Amino acid sequence: MGRAWTCSTVLVALTLAATAGAQDTAPSESYGLRLQYREFRPDLTGFMQKGFEDRAGTEVDVIEDLGLTDDRTFDVRATVQFKPGWKLRGSYTPFDYSGNKEVLSAFTYGETRYARFEFVTSSMKGAYYSADLEWDFLTGGHGFLGAVVGAKMFDADTALVNTTINARELDTVTAIVPAIGLTGRFYAGRISFEGEVVGLSIGDQGSAIDAEGAVRIHISDRLAAMGGYRYLKMRGKDSLSVVDVKLKGWEFGLEISL
Repeated sequence: MGRAWTCSTVLVALTLAATAGAQDTAPSESYGLRLQYREFRPDLTGFMQKGFEDRAGTEVDVIEDLGLTDDRTFDVRATVQFKPGWKLRGSYTPFDYSGNKEVLSAFTYGETRYARFEFVTSSMKGAYYSADLEWDFLTGGHGFLGAVVGAKMFDADTALVNTTINARELDTVTAIVPAIGLTGRFYAGRISFEGEVVGLSIGDQGSAIDAEGAVRIHISDRLAAMGGYRYLKMRGKDSLSVVDVKLKGWEFGLEISL
C-alpha cells in the first residue's frame, strides 16, 4: 500500500507540475539555499551474501535469518539554486541495524557455516549519499518539473558472528551508481505536492532507486512542514560480497528556504 501511495503521489505531483505553465516563479521557489531535515521510519527487507573461493555463499535474509530489527533514522538535504531553475543538491541518510537470532535454516556466509540452533549476532551500519544537478525545464507560478542527473553512493559495514563457535565475518561493501530521474512540485495556496523518482542500475555491481511522494504545509514562503512516503532500494557488490536492501516508510520533517 505504501509503495502504491508513493508512486501515485509522484505521478500526481509530476503531472501537476508539468501543467504549471510558463508563469512567474512560485514565491517559495525564489531561494538561494534550501535545507531539509526529515525523520525516516522505514521497514527493512533484503539479503546479504558473502562467498568464499569458488562458492557464492547463501543469500541470507536480513529479517528471517538474521533478525535485524527496524529502526528509525533521519535524512538531511541541502539544495543550492545558483540560477533560476538550476540546482545543486546533496543528501545523507545513515542506517544502523542489529540483530540476535537462533539459526533456523543452516547457511554459509564467507568461511563460516551457521548450523541450525546455533546463534548469530549481526549488524549492518552505513549510509546512503546522493549528489546531483537538477534542471527545471518547466517552471511557473504553481510549481516546476525538472530533470535530475548525478550519482548515488551506498556504503555498508556488515558483521556476522556465530556466537556458538565464536566465528566472525566482517565486510565492507561500497557502490557508486550514476542516477537520472524526474522531480516536480505543485503549489496550491499554502499546500504543495512533491514527487521524485531517481535511480539507475549498473548491473550486478550496484543499483539505487529512490522514489518519494510528499505533501507540505507552507507556514510561510521560507518555512514548511512535510509528511510523505519514501521507497529506497540499494544494492552493492564488492568481490564476493553483496548487500541488497530496501528501506520504505513514512517521513516527517521541516524545510527552510533562504
